[in-house]
Amino acid sequence: MDKMVAGSLKAKNCVILQCKICHTVLGDSLQFCGNSSTLNLLMCLRVTENVELDPTTLIGCEGPLSECLYKSLYCSFCRANVGIVPLSTTELLSHLRGLYCLDKSALHCYKLQSNSEVEAAAVNLQPQSLTQHIGELKRQLVVAHCRLMAAVKKLDELAGEESGLGISILDLEHGREPEVYYLGCEV
Repeated sequence: MDKMVAGSLKAKNCVILQCKICHTVLGDSLQFCGNSSTLNLLMCLRVTENVELDPTTLIGCEGPLSECLYKSLYCSFCRANVGIVPLSTTELLSHLRGLYCLDKSALHCYKLQSNSEVEAAAVNLQPQSLTQHIGELKRQLVVAHCRLMAAVKKLDELAGEESGLGISILDLEHGREPEVYYLGCEV
């Protein structure tokens, strides 16, 4: 399963989000879930342990964050402010609540495909749609199911060889009366 997940990642889409000052890794594109061009933010579901959440709750007094409650995010190494976590927002910014919103101007992005570092504002990250996530999950479930059925079949073969009986494990698991065969004859 791990090989499938790793194989489905495309290097051209993978980006590491780093602190602009000290280059500490703050997150990656796998946790990216959107961006806000009006606030110049990258929204992430998770960040690394190198990001510290300030315990102080702040209130926005002016600009787009006016009337919003939020906590600041800091790089744990250089203490640079790298973003916010909105707690209470206006209806217009409700989609940001509870997400790690990293400030693009405080970030560098390391692109895995080209092994290059670029400004976060220059990177065009697009989150996968829910349909893509569900499609990939379905594909992984079908593959896992096929492998499981092949393993059950092999177990049936081995159990039948050892006992001389042809009892199906699937019959036993589903509460059906097993069909017992002895040397190929029904008993």
